[in-house]
Amino acid sequence: MCKESVQQEILSAKYFATISDLWSSRTSEPYISLTIYFIDNEWGLKTRCLETAYFLEDHTGEVIAEGLKEALLSWSLIEDKMVCITTDSRANVVKATSLNNWTRLQCFGHRLHSAIGAAGKDKRVKRAVGVCKKVVSTFSYSWKKKSALSKAQERHRVTNQVGLKTKDGGKGPRATKGHH
Repeated sequence: MCKESVQQEILSAKYFATISDLWSSRTSEPYISLTIYFIDNEWGLKTRCLETAYFLEDHTGEVIAEGLKEALLSWSLIEDKMVCITTDSRANVVKATSLNNWTRLQCFGHRLHSAIGAAGKDKRVKRAVGVCKKVVSTFSYSWKKKSALSKAQERHRVTNQVGLKTKDGGKGPRATKGHH
């Protein structure tokens, strides 16, 4: 789609929401992206990436705020029609949305990533992961133990949930319906 047709499409939206992210390429070059979400006249959810721009400037809240305003202006979008902007929770981005007086939603993906990272540092989680690794290692490196596990599964009519290969190359016995 060319810019004119995208612009015509987005300008017809009564309201819209945006997502912005600052990120680095594999070669550590900084970029900023802005994506718009809106409902069209046929009630279809539409998404358009409006901008992915090289962002060499300082990543201060003030510079980010100005860059986001300029991006909206370059598409002739009216800020009052923006319901919210979704971003990560970095202080400079939070400050940018605050300086622009925009309603901000925290990105679920970033929040989940942070929560998983924090959980991974918990001693209890580290211990549980360590135990799981030992169990997997035990059956991965010993064909005798793997065979014993397969036979025990057959005896108890248990589905092979861990995906260990059996002698015949299959994944072992499957439980009959109702026997797990």
